[in-house]
Amino acid sequence: MKQEERTFFEFKIDVKSALPVYEQVKRAIKLAILSQRLKEGEKLMSLRELALKLQINPNTIIKIYTQLEVEGYVYSRPGAGYFVKVDKEKLKKERFVLFEKETQDYIAKVIELGYSFDDVLEILKRYFNRENDAANFKNIEDTGGSNA
Repeated sequence: MKQEERTFFEFKIDVKSALPVYEQVKRAIKLAILSQRLKEGEKLMSLRELALKLQINPNTIIKIYTQLEVEGYVYSRPGAGYFVKVDKEKLKKERFVLFEKETQDYIAKVIELGYSFDDVLEILKRYFNRENDAANFKNIEDTGGSNA
């Protein structure tokens, strides 16, 4: 039975964040689905288990799972729990929307810190070289990111 209770996915709640806890958890679950760490049909941790693991109110988990269900990321089966729901077109679109938003946030912070485009480009090259840049850029193009 313990074998079935494999790791849901790992993330930490930042209690100092301006982002509410429920939003942090919801984003983490969405990211796990969008990055395909959580696969189609995979069972999510029960409400009670996740609440205990994160040390937050079970009503918060109910709110998160309900919102994710309304948004089409999960579905529930009465008595069985919540499961990942993947619409491939929605996944592709949402991944790119998230990528774009995170990029905009990053660029705004970089500009505020006074870095130039060349500074940013140099840092990005270093990170992409560490992570097999050809594969990473291929993934960006596949998700519709080549419309710059």
